Amino acid sequence: MNHRPPIATIAVFVCLIGATTIVRADDRTIDEAKVRAAGIRKLESRRLTLYTDVPASPDVDELPRVFDQAFDLWCKYFGIDPARHSDWHMRASLIDRSERFTECGLMPADLPKFLNGYTQGHDFWLFNQTSPYYRRHLLLHEGVHGIMFSLIGSNAPPWYIEGMAELLATHRWQDGKLELPYFPRSPADVPKLGRIDIVQTAFTKRHAKRFSDVLAYDQKAHLTVEPYGWSWAATAFLNGHPRYRDRFHGLLSVLKKPGDFNAKLRETYADDFDRLAEEWHVFVSDIDYGYDFERTIIDFAPGKPLGRREKTVSVAADRGWQNSGLLLEAGKTYRLAARGEYQLAEKPKPWISDPSGISIHYVHGKPLGVLLAAIRPEVNADQTSGFVKTIVVGAGAEIQPAKTGTLYLKINDSAGQLSDNAGKAEVTIAAD
Repeated sequence: MNHRPPIATIAVFVCLIGATTIVRADDRTIDEAKVRAAGIRKLESRRLTLYTDVPASPDVDELPRVFDQAFDLWCKYFGIDPARHSDWHMRASLIDRSERFTECGLMPADLPKFLNGYTQGHDFWLFNQTSPYYRRHLLLHEGVHGIMFSLIGSNAPPWYIEGMAELLATHRWQDGKLELPYFPRSPADVPKLGRIDIVQTAFTKRHAKRFSDVLAYDQKAHLTVEPYGWSWAATAFLNGHPRYRDRFHGLLSVLKKPGDFNAKLRETYADDFDRLAEEWHVFVSDIDYGYDFERTIIDFAPGKPLGRREKTVSVAADRGWQNSGLLLEAGKTYRLAARGEYQLAEKPKPWISDPSGISIHYVHGKPLGVLLAAIRPEVNADQTSGFVKTIVVGAGAEIQPAKTGTLYLKINDSAGQLSDNAGKAEVTIAAD
């Protein structure tokens, strides 16, 4: 979606996933007799009136109920008392054949052409989707725009407006209960959504976005699908990371204030913005379904020189990059020797590995369970994170750093599959 700031009392918003325009509420009268004659059903709940010519099915007919639950969850996220907005309501058209909606007046003649969806005031229109999940996602995405522009504020750049709509539309719907925001645990949770896949593919092809690249999205960026993936990833990262999420939530207070939102964000994270950008790089390189933010927090404390002694450190199998506490000096040679056994999965049976890894299964192109190292330079002129320049240690290796930096170690596994790991490796580091 592309966003332009509010003009007078009109806020305009155009998007691809639900090409959206927020304007003054449309109070036009609907001729219900014409609607029924066109073969269009009307489904109602407290927060949504849904007109549709899509045949009745549980996935379609429950959409107003889903929307009602979503409103309460959005209010909880934004710190809004839903009781103070008892009259908040949207009207939607879920469309199979658009001519039916045009003929009965549900689609105004001046409504612009759109790809998937379009919102105007408290009304929105969306074309039917092939995936029940994506149909719900699109409906909720438009609802997020509705609640944000009417109750929260709109003074934010495209990445944030789109990212928040994606964040609070990505959901889990099971046994009549809605969960959002929801970080997908598997592709089956979010069929045809593909946001994680967008980021994974871009990183593999070396087209990954830096955090500053996402912040710089302009009004035309969201005319293609890829920026939705990156905008979602940025909000999911800031919303999920323990170090950054409280300050991210605090930014909601600036949405109704004039000024540069991105500048306010940089000010909010001023003390550790460079570290945030680096952890973003690590997140992007390791992103996977079920990404575990708690187990992948990076300790940025600078290491101390090893000198002529040797030191043994433990590397837990259920964590991401772990600080060894050692500073390796450029040009010197260091010998690493590793031992130990650890569990990398519980089901269907425990997978046991040693630092050499399990060669019948690979993660990021390297054997599952193999011991990896990275050196985070003290000075990093090219701004490329040392964490994406991994070194395979296995049972043992020699390292000669090109730059002086702190040594980090981890057991190779998906960042989304750390919780069922157990055990550790013992790694001895010695200098020649």
